[in-house]
Amino acid sequence: MSKQYNKLIKRRRRAAYLARRKKALAEAIPQKPTTKSKTPRKATKSVPKPPAPKQEPTSAVAEVKASEKATATDVLGPDADAESTPPQAPPSDKKTESSS
Repeated sequence: MSKQYNKLIKRRRRAAYLARRKKALAEAIPQKPTTKSKTPRKATKSVPKPPAPKQEPTSAVAEVKASEKATATDVLGPDADAESTPPQAPPSDKKTESSS
C-alpha cells in the first residue's frame, strides 16, 4: 500500500505547486484597466434569404450524362454493329423512270 500512498502524496504536492505557480503568474502580470463596455448592437430583424432559382442542366452536364451510357458499339465492338444491321439497298430511281 505504501506505493499507492506515495502516488497520492506526489499528486497533492504537484497540485499545490501548480496552484502556487498560477497565483504567482497572476500577480506578476499587471491587470489591464477595464475599459467601458461597448454599447450593445442594435437588434435587427433577421430576414430569410429567398430560395435560389433552380438552374437548367447545362449542355456539358447533359453530354456527360449521355456519354456515361454505353452503346452496343462500345460493348461489342465496331464489327458487331455492322452485323446486326441489315445491309441497305441502294435507292432505286423509280421516279426518274416514270417521269420519262
